[in-house]
Amino acid sequence: MGEDRGAWVVSGRVSHLSVVVVNFNSGAFLEATTTALLASLPPGSELIVVDNDSSDSSAAPLRDHDGIIFVQLERNVGFGAAANIGAARARNELIVFLNPDAFVPDGTLQRMAGYLAAHAESALCGALLLDFQGREQAGSRRYDPTLLRSWGKAVRSIVPTHIFPTFDRHDEPLPSMPVQVDAISGACMMVRRQVHQNIGGFDEGFFLHFEDLDYCRRARDAGWDVGFVPDAPVFHYQGASGLVTADRLLQHKHAGLARYLDKFGSEGKVSRAIRTLALAALKLAVGIAPWGFRLKNIRARRPATLVNDNELIKVGQMLSGTLPVVMLFGARSDLGDAFNARLSACGQNTVNVSRNPAGVRAPPGSITVHPDMLVRNRVGARLNVAGLVSVCPIWELPGYADFLTNPSFRKAPWVILSSTSAVTKQESAERASQAVVSKLCAGEDVVVRMRSDAASWTTIVRPTLIYGGRRNRNINKIRQITTILRIKINIDFARGSRQPIHCDDIAEWATSLLLLGPVNQKEAIQDADQQARKHGTIISTRPIRVDVAGGEAVSFAEMVNRTQATACAGGIRLYCRRGVAKLLFSLAHWLPWFREVPGDFVSRLEQDFLFSSEEAIALQSQVFRRFYP
Repeated sequence: MGEDRGAWVVSGRVSHLSVVVVNFNSGAFLEATTTALLASLPPGSELIVVDNDSSDSSAAPLRDHDGIIFVQLERNVGFGAAANIGAARARNELIVFLNPDAFVPDGTLQRMAGYLAAHAESALCGALLLDFQGREQAGSRRYDPTLLRSWGKAVRSIVPTHIFPTFDRHDEPLPSMPVQVDAISGACMMVRRQVHQNIGGFDEGFFLHFEDLDYCRRARDAGWDVGFVPDAPVFHYQGASGLVTADRLLQHKHAGLARYLDKFGSEGKVSRAIRTLALAALKLAVGIAPWGFRLKNIRARRPATLVNDNELIKVGQMLSGTLPVVMLFGARSDLGDAFNARLSACGQNTVNVSRNPAGVRAPPGSITVHPDMLVRNRVGARLNVAGLVSVCPIWELPGYADFLTNPSFRKAPWVILSSTSAVTKQESAERASQAVVSKLCAGEDVVVRMRSDAASWTTIVRPTLIYGGRRNRNINKIRQITTILRIKINIDFARGSRQPIHCDDIAEWATSLLLLGPVNQKEAIQDADQQARKHGTIISTRPIRVDVAGGEAVSFAEMVNRTQATACAGGIRLYCRRGVAKLLFSLAHWLPWFREVPGDFVSRLEQDFLFSSEEAIALQSQVFRRFYP
């Protein structure tokens, strides 16, 4: 990880750690996690690995490792018992219990150690656990489980509702500073060794699950506090033990909950009978609705596009900042598909941002994170951003301003797509068109302000009409209608010229610009003042703005003719005059799928919208293709 060892000095002392990792069939995750830890822990720390009689080869590389205290167990004694065995070997004052599928970014363990040094009343603290899409995991911070909260958790796992209470707190706002909580997760917890010994360690009656909740409860009962450190992120895959089946995992969860409620619930025969009946009903409810609970908690852990542990490990390394990445906003689009393909071909690790990961065509070397990681959980985002591309509507970028203005991104080059609509719709009398112009220009201005002190270049790109790909709404809609109706409409009056540009041409040019930089960077930056006066919306001389257009100027009528020709060979040809077209579009404007069409659409078909790519080509050479849909 390469972090500064001097950062481990807390209150004038070096925080020595004893890290305990319990392994059971964790595959390649174990070696990846321990290798990263060995490179980052301060001198005097120790790494203890306890293998719970794994049947795979995960522990083999570590058995004789000089830097690891390795403990081999003859049978699987469960997580809590194995963790206690590891803790018994610990010599340092702070013990870290860490899962083998947890990736720890630089600074996380230091912040946790710093919290305990500053809060003598706290026995232990937990990290911000994020999944591989950057969302906070349910176990990150919790209330004490009760029968009612347990029922609420089960209902929420089956039905998407927030009506019922639960002991998970990941849906609550993330605190801006460390706070006290009822419980944290054993996936990454730091505890004072003396406290661990005083409370008797983990209750070994819990085989798997709820032992961490029990541990926190007993620490609090002993007069200690439990802390949650929100700026100490850990990326946790959750489920690396490949031989634990869904049914077996549910059995452990149910048994752990029953033991926990028996320990801390009301005593007496009546109370126990009520708990027994309620737990039996809960088990039955989960059993008859497996597609809610099991899909959410088991199958969703391993994305379908990731086929082996090595790919998952790479994801963890990208998220934790070990590997440099290129960020891509607007990945679920034709431009996103083209950029993903180009960046992958150049060997880049790409992090896509999308609320719908399944809709992103992510090639090898790319992952998709939820916007929550950059907005709600941005304190946990530890991405090593080497470059940024945005093809989403530019007015959406201000929503990520707190993340994007991180000082660590100053040296990363940016390529931001806007639109020539900022120019072509300026004279429109339509309110919707003016709103688009306003949003585009405001978005560009925000980008400029965010990059006012950047140490690298920023290029705002205004493309003309984009085509190509499988999602294109304009060209594909014309082709689809022609194919279904087998009618070709001739609109000879639409003589306004356009320069449609293929999405892959934009991706090729912008990828070269991103990775190689502007050919004449100094001259381009010096020309920014002249561009600002020309366009009137850029307020800084630092960013560069260019137009990009296709390699051929064609009339709108010719665009439609060529598109229809690719849809079908025959068909009926109808001639549509200007007046008829205006009437038809006026009527169609009332249909939901035509609402986006501006009221002056027909008159715009007779106007020329031509732009020059000379400034773009001066930055990075590119031949833009002729129009062929």
